[in-house]
Amino acid sequence: MQGIFTVSLDFELHWGVFDKRDRQAREANYKNTLRIVPQMLEMFSKYDVHVTWATVGSLFVANQQEWNEYKPAIEPDYAVEKYSAYKWVRQHGMSDQYQWAHFAPEEVAMILKYPGQELATHTFSHYYCLEQQREKMAFDADLKAAAKVAQKFNAPMRSLVFPRNQFNPEYLKICYDNGIKTVRSNPAGWFWSPVTEGGAGFLRRVFRTADAYVQVGNVRTSYPLSSIKVTAGEPLQLPASRFLRPWTPKSELANKLRLRRSCQEIRIAAAKKEVYHLWWHPENFGDYPEQNLKSLEVLLKEFKKCKEKYGMTSWNMGEYDKNMRGETAGKEVKRAEKILQ
Repeated sequence: MQGIFTVSLDFELHWGVFDKRDRQAREANYKNTLRIVPQMLEMFSKYDVHVTWATVGSLFVANQQEWNEYKPAIEPDYAVEKYSAYKWVRQHGMSDQYQWAHFAPEEVAMILKYPGQELATHTFSHYYCLEQQREKMAFDADLKAAAKVAQKFNAPMRSLVFPRNQFNPEYLKICYDNGIKTVRSNPAGWFWSPVTEGGAGFLRRVFRTADAYVQVGNVRTSYPLSSIKVTAGEPLQLPASRFLRPWTPKSELANKLRLRRSCQEIRIAAAKKEVYHLWWHPENFGDYPEQNLKSLEVLLKEFKKCKEKYGMTSWNMGEYDKNMRGETAGKEVKRAEKILQ
């Protein structure tokens, strides 16, 4: 088996930060993000990189009227009210002047036109799976709403990324029952373990930042495909390897160290025939789009080198389920045949 390079993107616009940011202040970022989506798609196509676009379901619609038609009947009842997208909308609204902050149906449709690109779900409302809330059926209703709105594009939702990386094993069966076959889990290392919003203390944040530039402890970022367990009735859990931090004007040295570290990790994964799973938000590129696109191409060129030298390939998240469950099924058939002989 060759090494595998995977990219997953958390595509969310204002739905990802409605509880902590002002949308007007983010106008340039969101408009830049929408502008560079086709550029990213072209770049992924050029280097034959398969990508999962985990997209908030609310981005699939064209306006607030349509959003009201698709939103789930059961809303989460968070103990902290500001985490509810529905309460936020009732308070602030989504008038046409903020179209660029909340809706992206044209970009969603564009993703499906490129080979190797998987349209996946980031839940309908940017649902927080570790926060306390009182509606037991709210998550199930959210996924059903995400699946329903995706029918507009004839795109079944087979992969999921938990918003804010709030991976919750208690929700895995609900995911599977709603057709989700692969989820992204968190990177190795105590400082990447899932926590509630606000649960990441100062030390944890320091370690996460440092890890982007230098080796922290004995944590390895790539892993063998065999370490991904196939469990009946649950989605595959595909660990992230590295969050791609955006370009910063503050330090060119930091930018170089960050890219060098990721390039080294891709090479190691290729040489060891392991999985390397890179992720970020398209919005991370919105403040300095041209510089970030150049950084991305550095990494994609590294993948191309590893493809030529080591035979490294690229899978989106959904392709793990297709390849691994199919392989497992084949082994079970052969085992049964031996028993019958």
